[in-house]
Amino acid sequence: MDTQKAFFETVKKNLSSGMRMVSEVSDALNISSDSAYRRIRGEKELTVNELSKLCRHFNISMDEVINYRSGNILFRYTPLDMSSMDNYYAYLQELAALMESIAKAGEKEMCFMAVDIPGPHFKLFPELTLFKIYTWFQGVNKLHVTYDRFVEQLDIPLITDIYNRIGNAYSRIPSTEIWTNNTIDHILHLLDYYPDLNCFEHTDTFSLLCSQLLQLIENMEKLAEKEKKEYKGKEVFYRMYLSPLEIMNDFMIIKKDGASVTAVKLYTINGIFTSNEYFCSEVEKWMKNSIAKSVSLSGNSARERFQFFQNLKNKVNGLMATKE
Repeated sequence: MDTQKAFFETVKKNLSSGMRMVSEVSDALNISSDSAYRRIRGEKELTVNELSKLCRHFNISMDEVINYRSGNILFRYTPLDMSSMDNYYAYLQELAALMESIAKAGEKEMCFMAVDIPGPHFKLFPELTLFKIYTWFQGVNKLHVTYDRFVEQLDIPLITDIYNRIGNAYSRIPSTEIWTNNTIDHILHLLDYYPDLNCFEHTDTFSLLCSQLLQLIENMEKLAEKEKKEYKGKEVFYRMYLSPLEIMNDFMIIKKDGASVTAVKLYTINGIFTSNEYFCSEVEKWMKNSIAKSVSLSGNSARERFQFFQNLKNKVNGLMATKE
């Protein structure tokens, strides 16, 4: 019965606002409300078939339920079959839906450990966003195509709409980001590498991408200074920290109505997700310890913020100077 109790605790954490557990269980198993209550309270043991139905109904892994006390951790991963761009669009749609569901929650918060610049900040810069997609596809597919030819194959309005949805949702979610002095280096390495392969058919593309990156940095600096994000007149808090230690991988903690999910970034775009409470608790503890050792870049930390962002701008300007 401990497993059954843990299962319904997980269900309770993941229920959307307005949903009643007893009604959902009753509908999923086609039983009366009284029978549903007896299963939720542990008075009636779930059969394997019933547990399977409920796992499918609530989108919970059966393995996670059965092994909830083991050392095994289950991660959710959406593979990106690159034989068709439609697979990538479907992945983006799923990511946008996830971000929007978080934004709609009553209690929500996100925290990033950022090896690379978090994706939502690219919202206002379509060419820079497309460049990130291009370099990722080049890496996984060994494409022999220029940036310009690759972009011509894309559904630009669809990608723009999805990234706007992601960015708008992020603007509604209170968040904390922990950067290092090298968080910008990944995109800089890409901007340094690909022009040397003659991947740009237009001579001004490199300058355009660097200009957009500089504007992104300006936007981040203003965001950190204000300590808040705004969307349609509503404000949520935003905090930014500079870690003195290197971060080895991108981690993100998502809190939504009492439940936590940890995302670990893979490659440049995709990631794996888990709601394992022990893993999420450890990652959150690690993030809090990192923040305690970090320098605040938000609010009144004017001197530290200026030095940090000036360093980022100098890196971009230095790269541009080498390509002149």
